[in-house]
Amino acid sequence: MSSCELCGQDADSLTKTKIEGAKLKVCDSCAEMGEKVETPSKNMNRKKKKRSSRSTKRETKTLTNNYGSKVKEAREEKQLSIQELSDDLNEKTSLLKKIEQEQLKPEKSLAEKLEKKFGIELYVNPEVTDYDDRDGGDDRKATLGDVADVKE
Repeated sequence: MSSCELCGQDADSLTKTKIEGAKLKVCDSCAEMGEKVETPSKNMNRKKKKRSSRSTKRETKTLTNNYGSKVKEAREEKQLSIQELSDDLNEKTSLLKKIEQEQLKPEKSLAEKLEKKFGIELYVNPEVTDYDDRDGGDDRKATLGDVADVKE
């Protein structure tokens, strides 16, 4: 026998009821104070789970524009030769040259090594727009006013 979550009385059966915004398992007399809540079928729960797993697959990152020049500039800034970088990352020199010349896209594992080594970002969220900030553009962060549809 279970007890009512509202009054505490023992009851043979409890009904899931929404009372003042809270969903509770209550006895028949307390159920009259609110609205009965329908529980979704098991099939509906499965569909929701499948949808959520699909949405996470869509959140893949893509290789940024000018990835080769970013790697080359970062390497030169650290005053490393291609050979030194190759030895440090345990990767072939020819592979790193092709990446810097954008003849080859780095696999995610190599890109992660480069990102960690130089503090750069090679794989980015595809919904975020790449922009060229070499002209010393505005470095302020976006505010709510920037994204809201404000009528002045």
